[in-house]
Amino acid sequence: MTGSKLNVWIEAALAAVISLIISFIPIQIGPSFGISLGVVGIFIVSFRRGIGVGILAGFIWGTLKVITGTADILTPVQGLLEYLFAFGFGGLAGIFAQQVQTAVKNKRTVYLLTYTALATFVAMAAQYFIHFLAGIFFWSQFAPEGMSAVYYSAIMNLLSGSATWLAGWLVSFALIRFSPQLVLAKKK
Repeated sequence: MTGSKLNVWIEAALAAVISLIISFIPIQIGPSFGISLGVVGIFIVSFRRGIGVGILAGFIWGTLKVITGTADILTPVQGLLEYLFAFGFGGLAGIFAQQVQTAVKNKRTVYLLTYTALATFVAMAAQYFIHFLAGIFFWSQFAPEGMSAVYYSAIMNLLSGSATWLAGWLVSFALIRFSPQLVLAKKK
């Protein structure tokens, strides 16, 4: 393994740890609704290193949540889907990594705002689609009496996913705007 590849893996692991630490900030609004600012660490490393590293960082973050006992796991399959698989989707923000880096280099704030919005939206839509499916199959017993599991999961995940996306996008944008070196990796 080359030194530069090891450095990238270390960045993914550090982003996951930072995401875990940030996720300890309590932004829980009711039993099924919360905002996870931990996605910011995954977004930043995804913009810095691309999709693959972002997915790896998200997978590590989900694994750390399971290991530290901060994951809400009902069954092994649900835990696998929601914490390893879905968290990895946060790395899809790297789909626009090149555009974000170019916007930073060229000091194009509107482009930076646009591409960070699109990238983080794609990542959160994918992640919360998995949470939506898990809500139907695993969390349906928590739906209010008379409400379908599909409707309950759609409402809760749409609210939580939208709030997490908006907060994660705006915090990521602000961090990149004022600390552009976060996404501009030095080439060796």
